[in-house]
Amino acid sequence: MSEPNAGVLFKGPTSVVLIGDNRPLLNWVAYAMASTSDPGFLWVDVRAPGGVVAETDPLAREVIPKERLAVERPSALVPDHTRANVGVSAVVRTDEPPESLQVLLDFLRLPEQTQAVLSTMASAGRPRVAVLSNAQRLGGYYPVESVGPLLRAIQSTGVITIITFADAPNDGRFLFDVVIHVAGHDMANWREATLRVEKGLPDGPLRTGSEHRLRDLDFVANVLAQHLP
Repeated sequence: MSEPNAGVLFKGPTSVVLIGDNRPLLNWVAYAMASTSDPGFLWVDVRAPGGVVAETDPLAREVIPKERLAVERPSALVPDHTRANVGVSAVVRTDEPPESLQVLLDFLRLPEQTQAVLSTMASAGRPRVAVLSNAQRLGGYYPVESVGPLLRAIQSTGVITIITFADAPNDGRFLFDVVIHVAGHDMANWREATLRVEKGLPDGPLRTGSEHRLRDLDFVANVLAQHLP
């Protein structure tokens, strides 16, 4: 294999976006990253009421334990600006540094469901992982200028965030620490699908500019081979 799994993909809190047009494939790569980085990861899927999941998707295969999976409609994940304004006045100290105040305000703007997930993930050890799949369904609620502050707020909780975005990429992707494009149409031929790192880490399998077949990445291939033909 040309690029084995380095053991630890991320050394600290990080934001990752996976972009492509094959939703099941994006979700499988996200699942491989999450399970490799944190066996106790949490997963939130953005789904309209009555939405159908492809039978090849890890969500349909029920590989994610039910107690660690939440399915939320897009409207439930709308940022709560009113709550932020009230909350910050109740907890801020007069000597609070401006940068700390901004992070606090950004965090309070996160929807209650998101804050509840993050609050359960505090860990004194290695960073925990939270996955948000089908984030393209939230595009209308989160303009590009709001993405950076919210990512910073999430990262301040010590969490690695992995987001799948099954739509055409926009400039908002560069606000993430790691930007990965996953290309492949036939799930039966997933080993030949490609993973291209547009923006990434200084070294390792996710370094900036690297490109791989999924079959050549241990941390993906070993996981997918357990569940897919």
